Order: sequence, then C-alpha cells, then structure tokens
Amino acid sequence: MTVRKRKDTGKWVCDFYYNGERIVKTLKFARTKKEAEAAEAVIMNQVFQQAYGFEAKPDKSFEEFVVETFLPYSEANKKSFYTDVLVCRVLVKAFKGKTLRQITPPLIESFKQEFASVPTKHGGKRSAATVNYHISVLSKIFSLALDSELIESNPCFRVKKLKLNNQRMRVLSLEEEERLFAALSGNELTHQIVSFALHTGMRRGEIFNLKWFDVDFSRNLIQVRESKSGRKRFVPVNETTRSLLAGLKRRSEYVFTSPKTGSRLTDIKKGFRSALEKAGIKDFCFHDLRHTAASRMADSGADAFTLMKILGHSDIRMTSRYTHATDSALRRAVANLDENSQFGNELATKQKRQAHGLP
Repeated sequence: MTVRKRKDTGKWVCDFYYNGERIVKTLKFARTKKEAEAAEAVIMNQVFQQAYGFEAKPDKSFEEFVVETFLPYSEANKKSFYTDVLVCRVLVKAFKGKTLRQITPPLIESFKQEFASVPTKHGGKRSAATVNYHISVLSKIFSLALDSELIESNPCFRVKKLKLNNQRMRVLSLEEEERLFAALSGNELTHQIVSFALHTGMRRGEIFNLKWFDVDFSRNLIQVRESKSGRKRFVPVNETTRSLLAGLKRRSEYVFTSPKTGSRLTDIKKGFRSALEKAGIKDFCFHDLRHTAASRMADSGADAFTLMKILGHSDIRMTSRYTHATDSALRRAVANLDENSQFGNELATKQKRQAHGLP
C-alpha cells in the first residue's frame, strides 16, 4: 500500500497502479496514516471487484433501511421502541434523500450540533442526553447496516457524544410540593401519578408499565418487572400509596390508564409541565420526583444498600449520591459528637448553670 500526505492541502492521498493504470484518490476523511491505509484498502477492493465483474451491493436509502430493518428490530428487541419511533422521525427528516453511504461523519457532526442548538417545541434547551440518544439510535442503525454488509464502517464511531452532567440533583422542597399539588388540583390523573412517584421512587416508564397483578396488597409490595437494569425488584407500599391504589378504578390491566385509549398510558408531559409553570417551579422534570423520593428516604435514615434495592440500581455508586449530606443530616452528625464529648457536656452544664444565675 502506498499512501502519502500532500504538502499543499495536508490531505492523505492513495496512489497505486493497477494493470498499468495509475489510480490517485484524495482520502478526504482520513486523519491518520492508519485510516488512510484502511481507506486505500477499500478503494483497491472496489477496483478489483469492478475489474473482475463483481457486482457491488447497491447503496440503500437511509429511510428505507430504517423502516424495513431498524424499526422491526427495535420493536422485537428493545423496550424503548416507542421512543425509537419518535427518534427515527427526526433522523429520517434530517437525512432525507440520503443513502446509507452518503451519510458521513461530518454530516452526522453537523446534525448533532444543529439538533443541540435548536430549541425544543416548548422553547427550552435540548439536553445533551437527548442529543446523545439520537446519536446512539443512529449508530445502531448503521451497526445493523454493517451487519448486512451494506456499508464498510459505522460513521458514528468518529462522532463524539456531548458531555453529560450526571451530577444534577434537583429535589422538590416541601413548599414546592404544596404548590405543585395545588396546581394539579384540576388534573386528577397527573396528581395521582406525581404522588405515586414521590412515595415509591419508581421511574416514569415503570409506573406506566405497572399492571394490577404486580400489586400485592396482602404484603404491601409492588413488583417491578420491567426495570431499566432488566432485573425484577420489589418496592414497599406505604399508607399513602396503598390508599391511592385502593381508590383507583380498574379500567384495564394497567394501573394507570390513558383516558383516550383506556389502555397503557404513554405520557403526561403536557399536564405536568403546565402544573410546574402554574406553580412557578423551575428547572424540574418528572425524573426529579425520583431524586426527591430517594433523597427524602436517605435523609430519614435509609442507608445506601436499602435505597439500592428500592430504586433498582445495579451499582452502589449510583445510589450513594442520594445519601448526600443534606443540611439536616450534617447538623445531626455534628450534634451526635456532643453526646460523646466530655468537654461538650461540661460546657453545656456550665452554660445551664450560668443561665440560672448559679456559679
């Protein structure tokens, strides 16, 4: 193999002879010699196939591949199928008219930056996690295309994802909770779901997927069958949650049902967002209800291992952030030192005597 870097443009070029004919091609996307040699190997293979009459596979439309291959795969193998459908609508629109091979790393990078900069339909800033999920779905699409030998490499591998701030910890205060429930007074379903989330710490998808046969009133337990980690777990039911569940009408196999379809609920964004705006609560999302529940349990004395089982975490490090040192926890920890301090006890006694005018 012979590759070289042009001095005038800095671009890598492959330069070789085949059957007496010199073939020179600029490798626009090669950044290193190793990438240039890999690209040259692909070009030489294409030249060889053409010379011997081998028919190259046709370049398939991106939209066709998504509809015919990826979405059926997602429906059969992924719990996030409904989300993938929405994501694919965005991707198909962004790469409309493109074939699989025409979608290059620079094109994907442009999509990533543009998608991240455009506000959501509600005027908010699109999160890095949302942008990264779209890139992940796109990468899976190309992985399937690679398995089908329709492309030679996955262009998403050369696109960096956005950095995430996983340390975000937004907890609902008691005063905010009171305002939120006041704003939800006219929306019974959302009111019930918010209360349920605050008293169980369950994820939104787990709540929507909850079925009546998963609720055990005799043992006051909820079985979460479809969790993020893929493992089943049991969530204890307190009196608030038990009373809430007992008061619900059984309209279908699902605990919380859609008023429109009478079946599984898919979203409550509109009602929840409206209530937050009405209550004047900012920088808060549904998942923060889970943060709030976990933080309150930790502040009440629950240890990390107990929280880990309730929340369904697979790693104790994920749970440890909920056992953060809140103001009240800090005060209790320092106050406990008084009980074991001789100097502290003597000082407290002296102060009490002085307060009563005793020497």
